[in-house]
Amino acid sequence: MPTDTTTVLPFPRRDSRAQRPADRSGVRLELTSRGRALVTAIAFVLGLVVAALALLVFDVPAALAGAGQEQHITVTVEAGDTLWDLAEQHAPEGVGQQEYIAQVRAMNHLPTGRVTAGQQLDLPVGEGVER
Repeated sequence: MPTDTTTVLPFPRRDSRAQRPADRSGVRLELTSRGRALVTAIAFVLGLVVAALALLVFDVPAALAGAGQEQHITVTVEAGDTLWDLAEQHAPEGVGQQEYIAQVRAMNHLPTGRVTAGQQLDLPVGEGVER
């Protein structure tokens, strides 16, 4: 009586190299239409926040409305002029020279009280000041 033999194969081994995911460096991810809409909405909201902060920081509504605009004259500094000389000539009555110089420095963004010949300064004027 003939007997058949069968071959039993062993279970496949779990090789650590075989379980690694394939290299996906060439795969490009793309957003779905819902994802694009979400990114657009987030960008829009961030733009609104930045615009609102800029309006608050730079006080644009007051500048557009003309609120708080002081009248001023523009003077070109001559050789030998100082802020004290300009304060004596242009300060309105009732305003001290030191206070006027502080206003001039703030108005012209001067870090110090030094001015140079040829420099143009905006000087605040009030009532009773001759131009």
